[in-house]
Amino acid sequence: MTDGEFAALNVMAIEDEAFSQKVISELLKSIGVGSVTVADNGADALVKLAGAEPKIGLIICDIEMPEMGGFEFVRQVRYGSVDGYKDVPIVMLTGKDTDKNAQNARIHKINGFLVKPPKANTMTNVIRHALGG
Repeated sequence: MTDGEFAALNVMAIEDEAFSQKVISELLKSIGVGSVTVADNGADALVKLAGAEPKIGLIICDIEMPEMGGFEFVRQVRYGSVDGYKDVPIVMLTGKDTDKNAQNARIHKINGFLVKPPKANTMTNVIRHALGG
C-alpha cells in the first residue's frame, strides 16, 4: 500500500457485534483509512448514511444482523433510499463464503467480499478492487 492511499476515504462499517466493530475499525485505521463510521445494523446505517459528513466513500457490511440484514440494507441503498449513495462501493463481510452469498452479491451489485476475520493485506486488496483500482 502506498502512503496515504486511503487517507481521504471515509468508510462505514456495519456490524452488529461490538467486538467485531472494534476489530474492523482498528484494521481500517491500520491500513490508513482516514475516517470510520460504525453502524449496528442496516437500519442504523441508513440513518447514519443520510447525515454522513464527510460523505461515505465505501461501505463494509456484515450479512447477518438483527433488525435489517446486509442484503436488505444493500437493496435499500441500490434502490436509492439514501440520496447520493446508489452507486457507493459496498463490500460484504461474512463468516462463510458460500455460493448463495456470491449469487446475492451479483444480484445486488456488491463490489467485494471479506471473510471474517479479515487480514490487513486482504482488506487492502478488496478495498482497492472495490474502488476500481
